[in-house]
Amino acid sequence: DKADEVTAFSTLKEEVTIALPQCIEKVLGKVPEYHATHVDSWCESIGQAVLKKLQEINANFKFIVSTSILEKKGAGFHTSSAVFWQPDTDGAVSYRWENKAMI
Repeated sequence: DKADEVTAFSTLKEEVTIALPQCIEKVLGKVPEYHATHVDSWCESIGQAVLKKLQEINANFKFIVSTSILEKKGAGFHTSSAVFWQPDTDGAVSYRWENKAMI
């Protein structure tokens, strides 16, 4: 079983990094422009798709998925996080996706 084989996040980080843009593209790939009224549903759809994919990759981890969608207008966006975990088994992946209308 794949879940039994992987005990450190670092061993599946590459697979997760490949899966993230695929999940985002399924939701936003053909969206040509930003619509504030759709952001909640886009974030929900992306978050659920990512969680489903992460569970398929390895169900032996707890996952947190955070999604931000911004209209591309030249404004800055800063974010940070703090964690308390076991660095030998836990980890994080950040991914920035963008098109002409949004980040």
